[in-house]
Amino acid sequence: MQDNWKQLKISGLSKKFLRGPVILSDINLTVDRGAFLCILGPSGCGKSTLVDLIAGFEPPSEGVISFDATPIRGPGPDRVVIFQDISNALFPWLTVLENTEFVLKNFVRNKNQRRDQAMQALELVGLGGDTQKFPSELSGGMKQRVQIARGLVMDPHVLIMDEPFAALDAITRRRMQYELKDLWERTHKTVIFVTHDITEALIMATKVTILSSGPGAHILDSFDPGLASDRDPADAEFINAYRRVESLIGNEHNDSESHAE
Repeated sequence: MQDNWKQLKISGLSKKFLRGPVILSDINLTVDRGAFLCILGPSGCGKSTLVDLIAGFEPPSEGVISFDATPIRGPGPDRVVIFQDISNALFPWLTVLENTEFVLKNFVRNKNQRRDQAMQALELVGLGGDTQKFPSELSGGMKQRVQIARGLVMDPHVLIMDEPFAALDAITRRRMQYELKDLWERTHKTVIFVTHDITEALIMATKVTILSSGPGAHILDSFDPGLASDRDPADAEFINAYRRVESLIGNEHNDSESHAE
């Protein structure tokens, strides 16, 4: 497809697995090119299922996901997924540089070109001086940076991240949030980021989408938090945005509990 797309569109999307309940119901969402969308919701609401659908790993039961008028029919290099499992994400016998350029082997024949693209991606994530290290020599944050570099090296239209910092300690996690936000500002990539952490979402997002409890999860709200670029969780505007999201998720949790009684 051409690289002049404007929006990723999700229209009338529902997902039901065989002999199971409806996971997602009538999801309608527009993600503008260059946006940083964070998807929040209660545990088990289908956030990861939505990621799989956008990535093309699973087909919708109903509805369509498209770049403008071009439907997504399956996985492709225009959408790269970064998962939270950093322990098994990298090949332990390959260096940082080799891990990064490995994903290009089916797309770029020239070895020198692969190496140059991998180096550029590693420089972007701050690992230009660690290219010859092996995964066993890296911290958790550094391993996740390699994963991000492997995503960027494909030059995808959309970078999809499914709770990528969940396995990191609190200090590393907060640092990675600000580093990813800075990286997004420098690359202008479209990012779809799944998290259960409200603060994490508000630090980075230009748009926050909140899913209801499942089964049959739907969108409760989708909005621009309207925060300044330099975001501080202690600022009054940040706290107000936090309370808005917390209230929606809290009310949804209370409703699901009352329905279960």
